[in-house]
Amino acid sequence: MTIPFDPTALLDIADKLGLLDGVKKKLFRNPDAATDKLATVLDELSKIYSTLESELVRFLSLHFEPAGNLAAERQVLLTLESGQLTVRMGEARGHCHKIYNIYQKHLDRWFHRVLSPQEAETMKRLFEALSYGDSQMDLAIHQLAGWLGTAASETLDLIDAGKVAEAQQNIRTARREVLPARQAITQTLARLVVLQGDFVSASGTD
Repeated sequence: MTIPFDPTALLDIADKLGLLDGVKKKLFRNPDAATDKLATVLDELSKIYSTLESELVRFLSLHFEPAGNLAAERQVLLTLESGQLTVRMGEARGHCHKIYNIYQKHLDRWFHRVLSPQEAETMKRLFEALSYGDSQMDLAIHQLAGWLGTAASETLDLIDAGKVAEAQQNIRTARREVLPARQAITQTLARLVVLQGDFVSASGTD
């Protein structure tokens, strides 16, 4: 069940958002009604990573009692095996379609008014990348969702074969395998939360 990608790819979006760190002081010195819209963009991105981490934890938290009724645990495994997370990630990724609309309607004029032409162009490229998923991050998320479906399927096969102890060991092995990816998710979420908080404060909303 080796993770089929470099977990640092999940940090791709955090690296891109680092571009905002370079210009946010200028933006804060020249606040605009669009400030809260930028906070909304960051919130939409956070939903993607929060959904992924939540489903990983749901799988990794499973505990199988050898003589117990495993109906609830089987239901979780069946849901994950079916690729439900891939569907949910597709829905979450749909949030990103809002991003370029927000950029065009609210952010573009603000950036061009406050930033240098080069900085404004950099922001345009950033929001295009975030909107269309043209990044290593997008591929890594879908590969991780696929990995989780496979891990759930393998674990369910062991449960159905009566190999409860082996199924539990499968969960333990999966936890070790996926830990670097989860750490990358946490780092990205932390950066998103800080940036979002900065722009919420600047907008005067809560």
